[in-house]
Amino acid sequence: MRHAPGEKLHLIYDKLQVYLLTELMTQSSDSAYAEIARYLLGHASTSEALSIKEIARACHVGTGTVSRFSKDVGFASFADLRKACENSHISFDAVAGSTASERSESLARHVALSVAQAAASLDKAALKHLVDDLRSFDKVSAYGPLKAQAAAVDLQVDLLRQGKLIYTCATPAEQAQRIASAKADELILIFSYTGTYFENSELADSLRRPDRPRIWMICGDHEKVPAFVHGCLSFSSDHSQLSHPYQLECVAGIIAQEYAAAVAH
Repeated sequence: MRHAPGEKLHLIYDKLQVYLLTELMTQSSDSAYAEIARYLLGHASTSEALSIKEIARACHVGTGTVSRFSKDVGFASFADLRKACENSHISFDAVAGSTASERSESLARHVALSVAQAAASLDKAALKHLVDDLRSFDKVSAYGPLKAQAAAVDLQVDLLRQGKLIYTCATPAEQAQRIASAKADELILIFSYTGTYFENSELADSLRRPDRPRIWMICGDHEKVPAFVHGCLSFSSDHSQLSHPYQLECVAGIIAQEYAAAVAH
């Protein structure tokens, strides 16, 4: 399935892609969990007929392993995983052009425009407040789903080069665990292209407590940011696959540059 470049998507990734692709990235390629993840991603379009026994047999594991896999990667249960498979819609945005050169130029032009759009529209007042928090908090972590995690890693590396150590991790389950257990003395940055990081997540309930961490979201749409989020660093975006994660990575770079400028003064 293809979408025209620039068409707005509610979610860049669905739940299945986020959980299972991350599992493939972090597990050994010959592990049982990697085998289950590969199988489910390959059969998502026909998952309505799959049972826990069929998956176990195809992956040469027991049904208990499939059940544990469902919960370990972030689903509430096997039924939740199966529902995610049934609702999965994997798509790809293809650029226009009849030759490799035309397609390359089309993609580069779109990315360049989207990066310039993010930089020009970035909320500069919010940027200053975020950098102030980065300087004042000793415990800092940054997270994002799939490609958005690249922006978190970019920021981690850039801040490390300036003597500021922040933490990150890739899997949704570990991100959720660390966010849920964080206290008021911790700053958490969430890179979320569409601002939907906390949607359909049990994290929301755990973050309404008085001693919750200070959370900032870096996103192209602040309308979906929940009330427990302290601040939002937003920018203008068309929410297309082609702009993602380049806008987020640009903003991560800007945050690092502003941190350097603030420390220098």
